[in-house]
Amino acid sequence: MNLFAFDHANIREGLQTAKSIKGLGWAGASGLLSLLFPRWFGTVDQFVVRNLNEIGSLPDKERQQLGAMNPENLTLRDAILLTQIMRRKAEEINALFGTDEWSPRKIDMVLWGSRDNP
Repeated sequence: MNLFAFDHANIREGLQTAKSIKGLGWAGASGLLSLLFPRWFGTVDQFVVRNLNEIGSLPDKERQQLGAMNPENLTLRDAILLTQIMRRKAEEINALFGTDEWSPRKIDMVLWGSRDNP
């Protein structure tokens, strides 16, 4: 599958296509997608998982799924859920403020940037 020929709404297909590039895990694959298609994808990594766990407004089901993740060893299922959450949060913020400025990429940058710095 060509990295530029998949349906951007299909998170699974995008992640699997990007991960087929030798050397990329789920974090790297999502990072590449977030740079190429920021309106559709954000980077999913351990910092996003940890900081999403700090958000009190997530639905209970997602909170449980986040709690069950191993942030250092994300699976495809984890990466899909994290992308879904970032897409939904971007839509919620855009609706709240009547804008289209927020994207999954911007959500991941906020989450990544709020990590604890040693």
